[in-house]
Amino acid sequence: MGKAKNPKRPQVVTTGLKACVQEVGGGILVVVSNSSSQSADHITEAAPPHGVAPAPPATDDGGPARAARADGQGLAPGPAPGPAPQEAQAPPARRLGGVDVARGLAVLGMFIVHVGIGWTLADGSNALYPIAAGRSAVLFALLAGVSIALLSGGRERKVNKDLGVALWRVITRGVVMLFAGTALTMLGTSVSVILAYYAVFFVLAGMVLTERWGVVAFAAAVLGVAGPVASYWLRGVIAEGGTPGRVVGAVNAYDPFVLLADDGIVNFLLTGYYPAITWMPFVFAGLAIGRLDLRSTRVRWRLVALGSGLAAAAYGVSWVVLDVLGGVGRLAASVNPETGAAYGADGVALALYEGLPGVVPPTDWVWLFTAAPHSGTPLEVFGSGGVAIAVLGLCLLVSDRLGWLVYPVASVGALALTVYVGHILVIWLDERSLLDGTPLSFVSTWLDLSVPLGALVFATAWRLLVRRRGPLEWPLHVVSSWVAERIP
Repeated sequence: MGKAKNPKRPQVVTTGLKACVQEVGGGILVVVSNSSSQSADHITEAAPPHGVAPAPPATDDGGPARAARADGQGLAPGPAPGPAPQEAQAPPARRLGGVDVARGLAVLGMFIVHVGIGWTLADGSNALYPIAAGRSAVLFALLAGVSIALLSGGRERKVNKDLGVALWRVITRGVVMLFAGTALTMLGTSVSVILAYYAVFFVLAGMVLTERWGVVAFAAAVLGVAGPVASYWLRGVIAEGGTPGRVVGAVNAYDPFVLLADDGIVNFLLTGYYPAITWMPFVFAGLAIGRLDLRSTRVRWRLVALGSGLAAAAYGVSWVVLDVLGGVGRLAASVNPETGAAYGADGVALALYEGLPGVVPPTDWVWLFTAAPHSGTPLEVFGSGGVAIAVLGLCLLVSDRLGWLVYPVASVGALALTVYVGHILVIWLDERSLLDGTPLSFVSTWLDLSVPLGALVFATAWRLLVRRRGPLEWPLHVVSSWVAERIP
C-alpha cells in the first residue's frame, strides 16, 4: 500500500474511459477509448494535499485512441495511426472533509483552553477544559502529519522530482511557521504558541517522507516510549549542572530565537511546551495514517478502534499506578524544582488537572506514569494520541453524512492558520486593554464567546463567499510552491 509504484507495471486509473490492455513486444500496451462503463467510485487515488490546488482532470475528446508503454521506456506501436500516445490520468480526488472537521475541532479545542467557551459549571470552572486541555494540541500535531502525508502523495508516495518538490514545500512551510510563531511569541501573550515548534516538526517529518507507512508507524510507537524516557533523563542530567548544563546555557545564550522570544532550539527539541522529543510521535503517527486509504470505511472504523484502545489502556495504567498503588502520595512528597518545597496533595492535584509545562519534573520516575495534559510522558503520548486517532476516524466517518451541519467546523479547519493567528492577536489586544472604549470593546467583554464564534462565522463566510484559500493559507501556498519549484 505504501510502496512506490513499480515503473514497469504502472497503474492507469480512468473514469468515464474504458481501458484495453494488450501485450506488445514484451511491453504492456494500454489503449484507452471512450466509454462510460467505469464508475468514478473505483478510483483509489489519494486525496489532494490540503492547501494545494488540484490539477485539472484528464479529458477524452473522442479522437483516436491513445497508447503508452507501461515500462516507461518509449511508446508502443498503436493499432491505428494517430497523435503521440500518452498515459491516461486520473481526475483529482475530492478533498477529505473529515480531516478539515478534525482540524477545526482541534483549533476550537485550543480556543477553549485559551479563553474558555462562554459557560461554566457551578464552581466557576471551564466545563470543557478537562476534555480539551492537551488533547486539542495533540490532535493538531497528528493532523500536521496527515497533511504532510497528503502533500507528498497520500497512499501513493511521490517519487523523483515530485517528491523533491513536496519535500521542499514542507520545509519551506516550516521556515515560514518558525518566523510566524516567533513573532507571535514575541507579543508576550499568555498562550504558548505552537507554530514555531511546528517548524521543527515539519523538518523532522521530512526525514521519513520516503518511508513506508509501517516504518513510520513503528517509529512513532518506539519514540512514544523512548522519547519521554530520554527527555526525563536528559533534563535530569542538565539540571545537575556540569558540562551538559553549560552547553545548554551556551546554546541559549547565542540562540537568536531565545533573544527574540525566549523560546529557542533547546525548547523546541527538549524542554519547551511542545518539545519534539515527545511530540514527534504524534506527527509520525499522522504521517503513517495519511498513507492509508482514508476514504475506506473499514480504515476509518479501524482508526476509531485503535485510538480508543490505546487511550483506554494508557489512561487505565495511569489510574492504577497513581490512584490504586499510591503514586499520587509519592508525587505529593516529591520536590517542586521551582519552589524547592514538596508539591503537596493540592499541588499534585492542580498539576494533574491543569497540566504541566510540556514536561514532568525530573525528580521522581513516578511522574512518568501520569497522563496529565502536556506532561510529555509515555502514557500521555498514547492516551492523548489515541484520543486524537479516534477523533480523526470519527470525523472521517461523520463528515460525509452530516454535510452542511459540520461545514462551519470544517471551515475553521480549512482556515486553521488564519484563525489561530487571529485568536492570538485578539488575546494580545484584550490583555493590553487596547479594545476598551472602542466599538469592539464587546470582543473583550465576551472574549470566551467572541473568539470561537468569530472564528466559525469568519471561516464559514470566507469559504462561501470568497471560495479560495484563507488570507494566510494562500500566501503560504504561493511561497512554498514558488520556492519548491525553483530548487533543483
